[in-house]
Amino acid sequence: MFDLANLALLGPWLVLSLGIMATMLVSSIRIETRLPAKIVTIITLVLVMITSIGLFSEGTKTVLNGYIEISKLSCMTLFFMSGISLMFVVGSGGYLNKEKIHISDYYNLLLLMVFGASILVSAKDLFVMFIALEVMSLPAYALVGFRRNDSRSNEAAIKYFILGGALGAIFLMGTSFIFGASGSTQLAQIFEWSKGYNGDLLLFVVGHLLVLFAFLFKVAAAPFHFWKPDVYEGAPVSVTGLMATVITTAAFVVLVRLFHLVDFQSTTFAPYLESLKQLIRVVAVMSLVGGSTVLILQKNLKRMLAYSSINHTGYLLLGLLGTLSKPDQIYSIWFYLAGYSIITCGLFLMLSQSTTTNDQGLELVDLTGLMKKNPYFATVLSIFFLSMVGMPFTVGFFTKYTVFMSSISAGEVGFVVIAAICAVIGAYGYLRPIALMVMRDPDPSSASFVGTKFNQAMIIILAALCIILGIFPQALIQLTKGLELIP
Repeated sequence: MFDLANLALLGPWLVLSLGIMATMLVSSIRIETRLPAKIVTIITLVLVMITSIGLFSEGTKTVLNGYIEISKLSCMTLFFMSGISLMFVVGSGGYLNKEKIHISDYYNLLLLMVFGASILVSAKDLFVMFIALEVMSLPAYALVGFRRNDSRSNEAAIKYFILGGALGAIFLMGTSFIFGASGSTQLAQIFEWSKGYNGDLLLFVVGHLLVLFAFLFKVAAAPFHFWKPDVYEGAPVSVTGLMATVITTAAFVVLVRLFHLVDFQSTTFAPYLESLKQLIRVVAVMSLVGGSTVLILQKNLKRMLAYSSINHTGYLLLGLLGTLSKPDQIYSIWFYLAGYSIITCGLFLMLSQSTTTNDQGLELVDLTGLMKKNPYFATVLSIFFLSMVGMPFTVGFFTKYTVFMSSISAGEVGFVVIAAICAVIGAYGYLRPIALMVMRDPDPSSASFVGTKFNQAMIIILAALCIILGIFPQALIQLTKGLELIP
């Protein structure tokens, strides 16, 4: 029965709903300026962070007839996604002015995307996941094509929309197969069904694999990665950053939950577990090798970060292997997602400071001699790239360490060795821009980087987090060790 207690549990989503309606209202009243919508968006995201913290101590509960889960995992993920989105809202104002993106719909679509992502990570039903996936994805398609006069942005939006539509169809087909086999679309009921299995095993396995393939596509794991470089390059920098952080975080959390959809302790599904492990191994190695090797060949910074994202997906899949043996290892994946998103958010906010329009000045050569031209920019950018490498005393070191330890605990030593080799290969790609900034003389024809005070403040906070979490990671690790994978 629905009561005020349940209403309080839905606090973050009610705040987001009100924020979405408020941004629509202020957009219609003052369409020439983004400021009212920006203020409303900032207030909304801050309130979502506060309400999600308030729910963190509530334990695990379900609302709306078991369709939405309130747990430490969902609350922490929502808090983090809202925080990263807030960073982009506050720090990307100068970029939007430079690109002449003046319409307030930008903020409305951003809140819609966060709303969809928040439902996605909290959904306890496959059909609810599908609806949330579409609510998250449709605003992203529009944001990717926000530069209407840029052919690259238009191409990226169309490609992302078509492939995203195919992804949704695959997920929905897989859901229907799972329903046909188990008689339910609720995660808890499917898990209970798997314990006493009575149904069509082949139909369920095909449906489960289709659902998994849909989200492997969403996180751009090889060989489902082919869309990512073009979409990253064509989308506005701030939108690319949101895709790389908020959407990736939500998609990967759901992917982990879907891999744990059945009880692998049952004799019926034990052989299927070994097949799933083999699938993850193959996809992880392809992502690691493909991402790290192609990464070092890129000349465009946004395409480089796209292949970097594919490479990091490989590391996350290694962490997923650990959770299949020990579900409590979910903390390693969440910590990796948090660290990677902090680094990525900082990098894209840095790139948004380029003085060129339509993201034209984001080639690797534009960083040549930057230490002499802009020491602040070069120093902070170096911190983020060193974090990507996984240098000690940066958060990137401990993100890799946690997933490596998780994989080793699952007996995947050989694949950890492969991942370590790929980390060395990828390090060249991240160290190359640092060498260009520090060891070369400035090129007069290269782009300049000038950011607003808000942009620089956000970047300094993110760079500080990279160092602080690299020196004192235990606080966040201990907090994330309380996370549970609950069917």
